[in-house]
Amino acid sequence: MSSAKSTAAVRRNAKNDQPRLSRQDWIDGAIKKLSEDSVAALRVDELADFLNVTKGSFYWHFESREDLLNAVLSWWQALMTTEIKNMLGRLKDTGWQRIRNLLRIAISDRPDVPGGPFELTLRDWARRDASVAKIVREVDESRIRFVAELYCEAGLTATHAQEYALAQMAYVIGARTAFPTLTPGEIGRRRKIAEALFLPIHLTQKRE
Repeated sequence: MSSAKSTAAVRRNAKNDQPRLSRQDWIDGAIKKLSEDSVAALRVDELADFLNVTKGSFYWHFESREDLLNAVLSWWQALMTTEIKNMLGRLKDTGWQRIRNLLRIAISDRPDVPGGPFELTLRDWARRDASVAKIVREVDESRIRFVAELYCEAGLTATHAQEYALAQMAYVIGARTAFPTLTPGEIGRRRKIAEALFLPIHLTQKRE
């Protein structure tokens, strides 16, 4: 069989051959879909089409649509708390440098960052589901504690650290909600504004 015919055969049989998607592949696909639409709009058959597989592959990893949504929530909770905290902790930076790195992570065009389109979908879902609202509240409280710890490490008092942490979260999430368009120029502008607000010069003259 020629190379061209082999390629055509692979394309014809791609869906029948059922690429072996992992549990995380399904979670990633759900995150992409939820970044574009509401939780109510997420359907297993449409997600399977999006991933170019049949629904049978889904049930190897999940018992139901609700099982998938719970896995998505668990993934988001871990990312927004433990994983980001561990990533910044591995860097040999000062408190101010870690705060700057955190702002750069949050203010980007990724759909899964704090205040990004995926999180906005979750927050909308939380308005109608008490169990989801509890998870969102726990994540917010964990974020504020962590950011306040960074400000304390940078030299602020506990009271000022808490105030800066609250203000930073309000800016990161609120700005993305109010101004959803994120061109490269707009990302840069928002990062400069964030640094001016949350890395005050009179407190950070020694930072690199």
